[in-house]
Formats: sequence, C-alpha cells, structure tokens
Amino acid sequence: MLSKLVPFARYVIEGESMTPDVAPGERVVVNKAAYWFGRPRAGDLVVLRDPARRERLLIKRIDRPAGDGAWLVLGANEQASTDSRHFGPVARELLVGKVWFRY
Repeated sequence: MLSKLVPFARYVIEGESMTPDVAPGERVVVNKAAYWFGRPRAGDLVVLRDPARRERLLIKRIDRPAGDGAWLVLGANEQASTDSRHFGPVARELLVGKVWFRY
C-alpha cells in the first residue's frame, strides 16, 4: 500500500525496445505523480503495465491520444518492441508514470 503513495520509483531497463533512446542496463527514475493532475503528452517517455501481463512493466514513448482516456505508445526499436502496434491503445490506469531522468 505504501508504494502507491511514494511519488517516485527507480527501474533498471532490461529490454531493447527503446534503443537507442534508452539502453539495457540504464536506470530511470519515474515520477508516478506526473499524471495525477495532468495528462500525458506526445513524446513523454513512460513506464506502463503490459496490457497482456499486468505484472510486467514496459518503457515506451507516448505517440498520441487514442480517445476515451487511452494512449498509443511506441518503442524506439520497432523490431524489438511490443507496443500499441501489437496491443492497441493503453488505458490511462496502466501508466505507472513519466520517466523523470535516466542515469
């Protein structure tokens, strides 16, 4: 329960779906409060729950709104990315937060 109240989280990138933008092994800090009062914008780098496997987290870039509070998300590496081209629009509640910075 407490983890939902903490506005920031750290993650290590494991896959290649966002290369060359974000490489495997890089770390990101995610602002989980970024969309509590605002909306995602095209170009935002986000962490989200995989619509097919909710326990799995993905990192993608917001492409554009898809209507009804849903968003299209895309990976930078089309050949290695499972994204909206495969699973369609993502509901707002699946967005964990916005990548604030990476290191």
